[in-house]
Amino acid sequence: MPANKKVGISDIAKHAGVSIGTVSNYLNYPERVSDTLKTRISRSIAELGYVPKHAGTQIPRSSTTPVIGFIMTDIEHSLFTSIFEGAQEVCEDHGMQVIGLNALSDKQRQSDMIRLLIQMNVAGILLSTVEDSPDDVAAARAANIPIILIDHTNPRDADPVCSVMTDNVLVGQIAAEELIRTGCRKLAFLAHSFDYESVQDRQLGAQKAVMLAGGGVSVEIIDSGGLYIEDGYESGSRIAKRPIDERPDGIISATDTLGIGCINAILTESDIRVPDDISVISCENAKTEPVGMLPLTSVEPSAADIGRKAMTQMLDHIEDADAHVHATALIKPTLVRRLSTKH
Repeated sequence: MPANKKVGISDIAKHAGVSIGTVSNYLNYPERVSDTLKTRISRSIAELGYVPKHAGTQIPRSSTTPVIGFIMTDIEHSLFTSIFEGAQEVCEDHGMQVIGLNALSDKQRQSDMIRLLIQMNVAGILLSTVEDSPDDVAAARAANIPIILIDHTNPRDADPVCSVMTDNVLVGQIAAEELIRTGCRKLAFLAHSFDYESVQDRQLGAQKAVMLAGGGVSVEIIDSGGLYIEDGYESGSRIAKRPIDERPDGIISATDTLGIGCINAILTESDIRVPDDISVISCENAKTEPVGMLPLTSVEPSAADIGRKAMTQMLDHIEDADAHVHATALIKPTLVRRLSTKH
């Protein structure tokens, strides 16, 4: 591990081969951890040089442990559980706890959860909002509870708040540039839910890369009709049936599920080769590994870093609300090459 990198409980968990929750229990409730795991965790802490920071932020809201509420768009997506882990790491370092709530991509459910957290008088709220939610933001601010948006920006005419998100324009641009670099000239951007800010930004990034590439490179937009593997499969099936001069040679899938389904269909229903004839690259990494699939090249958001940055902003707000400056932080993604694209 680089000497200048801060060691957190997620690093300890990975090094010791245990969950973040087990490390948290070791630090806060050692009676819940077996002697065997205590030995492994203690050794990892010593080797990595981890120093807990429980003497950090003091929150005057309650004599008990301060609690941060994190409302996730959909807990089944590993992006949000990884964000949760990053936020939890910072909370643990500062003697706080974070609780997660699942909005199930339902705007009304999200609003109900905001009201619940307000009633609980939590120290702060992290909101991975389903859509523009100025009313939910305003409700939290009216209750004097700091709120930070995750992977979404607040409307310009709404109350100013901090937001932390993947640089999704850069995600789309990197994905398209990788396909272009490996010889693809007819790109397709496969997506649905085009009203989602992240999808819009990824499309914009792909189009930017094509524009910068100059003549001879194009991109078409394909609506998959949904975001499930089945939707990707149907889209891949339609693409595979096109005449060779009408089908793309590079596909950017807005999500892993669409890319996985698309590859499944192409390999199952045609003699088209992936990646020799069609390369497929995803704009995320949902840790989905269906049987029989080619490993999917992806432009991955650093989800844990999103959680860490959001909590860092939250602590800054809590420590001095008057001096705090609301800002949008963009976390850079990483390209991970696998077998679904040419190298």
